[in-house]
Amino acid sequence: MHIEEISYFSDSTFYYEKVRHLEWPVYLDSCYQKDKPQSDIAQYDIIAANPFIKCQTKGNKVLISKNGKDELVLGNSLNIIQEIMSSFDYSDHVLPFVGGVIGYFSYELNSNSNKKSLIPTMMVGVYDWAVVVDHFKTKAFLVSPMFNSQTKSNWLDIIQLFNQQAASKIGSFKITSDISDNTSFDKYKKKFNKIISYFKKGDCYQVNISKKYQVKTSGDSWYFYKKFREINKSPFMAYLQYDNFEILSGSPERFIKSRDYCLETRPIKGTRARGVDEGSDKKNIDDLLNSTKDKAENLMIVDLLRNDLSVNAEVGTVAVKELFSIESYPNVHHLVSTITAKLNHKTSLFKVFKDAFPGGSVTGAPKIRAMEVIDELEEHSRDLYCGGIAYFGYHNVMDSNVAIRSMIHYDHTLHFYSGGGLTIQSNLEDEYQEIEDKVENIKKTIKFFRD
Repeated sequence: MHIEEISYFSDSTFYYEKVRHLEWPVYLDSCYQKDKPQSDIAQYDIIAANPFIKCQTKGNKVLISKNGKDELVLGNSLNIIQEIMSSFDYSDHVLPFVGGVIGYFSYELNSNSNKKSLIPTMMVGVYDWAVVVDHFKTKAFLVSPMFNSQTKSNWLDIIQLFNQQAASKIGSFKITSDISDNTSFDKYKKKFNKIISYFKKGDCYQVNISKKYQVKTSGDSWYFYKKFREINKSPFMAYLQYDNFEILSGSPERFIKSRDYCLETRPIKGTRARGVDEGSDKKNIDDLLNSTKDKAENLMIVDLLRNDLSVNAEVGTVAVKELFSIESYPNVHHLVSTITAKLNHKTSLFKVFKDAFPGGSVTGAPKIRAMEVIDELEEHSRDLYCGGIAYFGYHNVMDSNVAIRSMIHYDHTLHFYSGGGLTIQSNLEDEYQEIEDKVENIKKTIKFFRD
């Protein structure tokens, strides 16, 4: 293992800008804030580039690019990635990532939807080096297990990338149209009523329904992301740059983490807008904490995720660590619960991810029927939205987000989405307003570049 300590910057965009010119650069951004109490969900940032293996879905196959050669492989995407990773073995390490898989997994990855996707349902790289920024220790490290011979030969050049103190290039980004969306209030009302009718029939008891927005752009979306992270300030943000599109994630939600065979998932269910002053803000928190409807909604998803984790956990180890905690963000308050379990040593992290994907907090319950209703009523493909961005490290670790508050920048257009979970107790006007509240930070950033 090669570890090189490099200069620490609390604004980790510095490191990403040093590697943006390389292939498939990725940035997993905890959006660390000095003025906030320390939380382990905002301790590390991970930056990597130049994967020596690239994988992306092509229909029901996976295109694997390695050593200048392409191979199409038929099979389940996650099983194929697991097979690739099985050829690398490395012992545990104190850092959360020392190389491995980083990429995104679209909502439709495990579904039978016939909707046309905007982007491949999966794109991941196998990265042989990465920058890991530890904000608690105010240290940054360049790390590599040196599985790829090119890393060895280029190691000094890679180190030099981060020793250059030259100013970043100045770029531009503009919003060139008004925001459009595909679901008016009247259209949403029809979907809402249809879902309530399913509840009354006992068909399902929670469904997450969303709408899609888009806006025209010009320029480099990286500059949009830099402003967005200032406004959004969430711990599971990310910026992934591919050949002809970029992923911008503002997620506050962890999907599944695993370290030392300990699993953790943190579903969000229950939302209130921030108040206009301290008094109204506290009132909204109290309202959320005392909401029978929101607690019931959260508890449904806690039960669903307990079941999802139990499939690959040691018997009797699934536990609810926290129930109905409040987490506050610049635009909303959320009700968050934490479920933990001990990983069964006979299974794999890829199977854990596959069996629980997509997350229950963005589908509904029962999950399979909820996803069928979503496919029936939503005109759009969700693509990245409600899928996940994840890493799987060589040393049997993983972490992932639920890709809410996330965008795709493709063909001079910013595509983004927002949704909310419905139950039998849902109020039409409140649910529609919640969708707008959740997307407020994206719209605020758009306004900055539109004015």
